Amino acid sequence: MNDTDHAFDIAKQSLIGSRPHNQDRCQVLRSDNTLLLSIADGLGGHPRGDAAAQLLIDVAEHLFRKHEKPLHDPMRFMLQVVGKAHRSILSFGRRQQPPIEPRTTAVLAIVQNNTLYWSHVGDSRLYLVRNGRLLARTEDHTVIVAVPNDIGPMPRRTSLTRCLGGLERPPTTTCAPPMALQPGDVVLLCTDGLWGQVPGKHLIGAFRNAKTSVAEQLQQVAAIAHRETHSDNVTAIALRWNGYTERSQPPPETRRQYRRALTNTD
Repeated sequence: MNDTDHAFDIAKQSLIGSRPHNQDRCQVLRSDNTLLLSIADGLGGHPRGDAAAQLLIDVAEHLFRKHEKPLHDPMRFMLQVVGKAHRSILSFGRRQQPPIEPRTTAVLAIVQNNTLYWSHVGDSRLYLVRNGRLLARTEDHTVIVAVPNDIGPMPRRTSLTRCLGGLERPPTTTCAPPMALQPGDVVLLCTDGLWGQVPGKHLIGAFRNAKTSVAEQLQQVAAIAHRETHSDNVTAIALRWNGYTERSQPPPETRRQYRRALTNTD
């Protein structure tokens, strides 16, 4: 999928890799001058990760269509999505026979009023690239753990510390302060199937040439990850911001609104 608008150029990709099923989900929604980008990576170590990821997408779409645009409080909106999706995932798991505990990561990004807002849970990522350089990136909710074995040093792997589903209480969601977008900025949302198999410099550099469409650039970088022998699902959304629309020049969000959003997960 790709779409070009005078204000932005956007594309998405979701490839199965060498896995038997694609448990990733992604979505791009637009209403007037408000964009919602969503990515979810269902956890393979738990049953029905695909259902958990899809529920995040479904809840995001339902709430987005329900709310008036432009969104009055984008941060609060994203926290509402995470909270409601978490409860929906728990409810879905309890209805299964026997009960299960599906889980998923989540990254949500809203673009409106020439401003980017984003939040995340887990190790799916958002990158903000400006002039070919990394300006901001989400920090994974993971820890390094040692895996016991009987021979040699214990290997290490990463383990998620937060996700949607599983625990009764909704996960603590990391929200970034709003950032004003500049023409040429690239916003990339992706699952670990992309960033885990493409070196960071290559991933950022893939979108350097503004004369090439993001659809072509995203296709090329996703293909690199997809060609790996043991490729994970590879899912991403890339947006290049071109500038203001005629109706998108209101005042910036205040810090008070940002802090209020962080304290409310309902």
